Amino acid sequence: MRKVLILIMALAAAVGVSAAESAASLLQRCASKLTSAPSVSASFSIRSSDGENIGGSIVMAREKFRISSPVMHIWYDGRTQWSALTSAREVNVSEPTAEELLASNPFAIITSYASLYNVRLLPAQKGSRLRRVEFTPRQTGADIRRAVLVIDPSTDWPVKATVVMASGASVDTTISNCRTGKKLAASTFVYKKGDLPGYELVDLR
Repeated sequence: MRKVLILIMALAAAVGVSAAESAASLLQRCASKLTSAPSVSASFSIRSSDGENIGGSIVMAREKFRISSPVMHIWYDGRTQWSALTSAREVNVSEPTAEELLASNPFAIITSYASLYNVRLLPAQKGSRLRRVEFTPRQTGADIRRAVLVIDPSTDWPVKATVVMASGASVDTTISNCRTGKKLAASTFVYKKGDLPGYELVDLR
């Protein structure tokens, strides 16, 4: 009986290691697709637990990105972020942390997870080919309690991201129309005063 128990425990450990490797491998393929292309663009729809719904588009070039929607605009050049809410008519300038970037860019977790999160594959939902990867923070006190990224293994593109904050609030982001594009000028990801005439610039750095 003892040998049987040891064998079961060994198999369970092996399955756990295999799942972790599979999750990492899947994320690596997805990250490689994002970082190897000159640029990547996609459409998104965000639904938060407070009932807010936002739709828009994103264009990325490695760590840089630009987001456009009817209610907000974000530029990030790899260090500085300009965030604008149309209702406030102001542009906030900041230098966000890796975790703070996840609040604005659902793709950021794919390329920055290794140093911040443990990952594992969740069981596939019945009748679905999509793969789900769960992220849990390595350190206590993180702003994000849990995240789940859904990836289409036939394309290696993400199709959905769910983020649960430490406060209990959650955000669901649906991603569609992912496609690669040409190389973009660095200025694409830098806010210029003429982009939003009449907006006040607020430096939070």
